[in-house]
Amino acid sequence: MWGEVATLPLVPRVVDAVAPTPVVAAGGIGDGRGLAAVLALGASAGWLGTRFVMAAEAPALPRYRELLAAAVETSTVHSSLFDIGWPNAPHRTLRNSTVKAWEAADRPPSGARPGEGETVATWVDGDPIPRYATTSARIGVTGDIEALSLWAGQSVGLVDRVRPAGEIVRELAEEAASALQASVRMIRP
Repeated sequence: MWGEVATLPLVPRVVDAVAPTPVVAAGGIGDGRGLAAVLALGASAGWLGTRFVMAAEAPALPRYRELLAAAVETSTVHSSLFDIGWPNAPHRTLRNSTVKAWEAADRPPSGARPGEGETVATWVDGDPIPRYATTSARIGVTGDIEALSLWAGQSVGLVDRVRPAGEIVRELAEEAASALQASVRMIRP
């Protein structure tokens, strides 16, 4: 089911299948309302990836953050495209120049993709980062940042600015509590 079923229908299935083992829900959770939703579905916690790329403490490059802040839910693509270092693993990234060239070429398989083998960036020590590598746009990487694997979930539309992680966590907790309380009030007026 990995990568094919959305979070909301998947969470209760997994919770039921593995009970009493705690479940951490991931995918599409970008604020406290999403966290409240997965908690209501039986998850013990939520995993927020894209949201924390925008945490001040995260080692994400400024250009990556700019692209995330400008993105909306439909700015992402689900594929297995960035597979150098992580073969056959479905993932979601921002639709960037690498993705667009691959799509324009009719989505050819590994070994026949546009620009394959081309170095698009380098590490601070000079080691090359080829197009289609899983390397994220983080501190220590220079080059064509926009062409790298820009990991982002569909919750990207809820992420618009860099903030300290502690502030993000406090806001998530407050929003989740508020959403859960509002849900209870709707059921028990």
